[in-house]
Amino acid sequence: MAQVQFREMVELFLNTSIYDLKSEEEVPKINIQFDSDGLELFRSLVEKPFKSEKYWTDDAKKEDINYLVEHWNDKDCLTICVNDSVHFFQLLTNITNSLLRLYDFYGIPSSSRVLATNLMRRIWLRMGVSDVENVELFLEKQLEFINNMTFDQKEKEVVSSYYDCDVKMQTLLNRTFDETTRSMVFTLEDGKEEYELPHILYDIDDNNTCYIYGVQNKSKNNSKSIGRKLYKLNKGIENPNVHPGKVCAMMFFIEQLKKKGITRIIVPGIQVLSYSYHELLSKQVANDLLLISERLAECPHSINVRKRYDYIKEWYDRLYEKQDYISYLKTEELYNLIYRMTEQDQKIEITNEVGIQGDSISLKI
Repeated sequence: MAQVQFREMVELFLNTSIYDLKSEEEVPKINIQFDSDGLELFRSLVEKPFKSEKYWTDDAKKEDINYLVEHWNDKDCLTICVNDSVHFFQLLTNITNSLLRLYDFYGIPSSSRVLATNLMRRIWLRMGVSDVENVELFLEKQLEFINNMTFDQKEKEVVSSYYDCDVKMQTLLNRTFDETTRSMVFTLEDGKEEYELPHILYDIDDNNTCYIYGVQNKSKNNSKSIGRKLYKLNKGIENPNVHPGKVCAMMFFIEQLKKKGITRIIVPGIQVLSYSYHELLSKQVANDLLLISERLAECPHSINVRKRYDYIKEWYDRLYEKQDYISYLKTEELYNLIYRMTEQDQKIEITNEVGIQGDSISLKI
């Protein structure tokens, strides 16, 4: 399994990532500022470029350093200040290599250089307000998340039951633009039909604290008969303002956390680039739909063009001008779910005052 090298990571940042981060073709524009040690690291790389015996690499140039410095005070965008450049790039290198090992564990094909550039373009989407103030601490936490394999398994396994259904659990790897490294998925199966519960986007750190960044519906073809059984969870709840499928998923997840001795959950506040990221996605998917619609008009009988149109149209329906709704799902609706869980299970306790003691919710289970 190929690994990315430290100097290779720095070079990819200089000749690729800084341009990705300024183009706004995929992610919001950000400033990344380095101290004199960082600039010296860049200059040393330009003078002695990274070389590989296995593949050709594009050398970083003095012009790349000039571009970085000239654009690291761009207005109207987030600014990240790097305090320790060597530690910063070593963490990015370690994160990439840990992800490569995780992909290998799950049998997912990956390229070290492609993954490195994807990571350096997207990982900032996961930053909360406090993370911006200490980027090295943020990256250290991300590395802990990736390396924590508490629930990693390749196949579904039966872990519980719900009425006459088996409850099967499986951990899935997320993509680099998702909020977390992993998703936990529970599926209800009665021998004839199944119901996939909403995915829980989670990570676990070295202190055995679980972080939940979202609970998202993914499945479209769930059993209606099993789905009706979920509404039994609303019995006795005065204001059941959250879909019982999300409640059910959280119930089973909390059950599994307790089995592993994990008793603390943190539900972080909004990730600071999330809204502007979804604004960008909205514009991009509208443009993509326009282009594929024109292509479909030219080739109305092409099966491949029709499939591509259907795929983009599905993304358009999910994303176009949905940034406010997505923001609601990731904050208010997620918080409503957490408060609902304290009604569902009296043993779940909120241990902080949101808005006074930070923008996250801390739970003891």
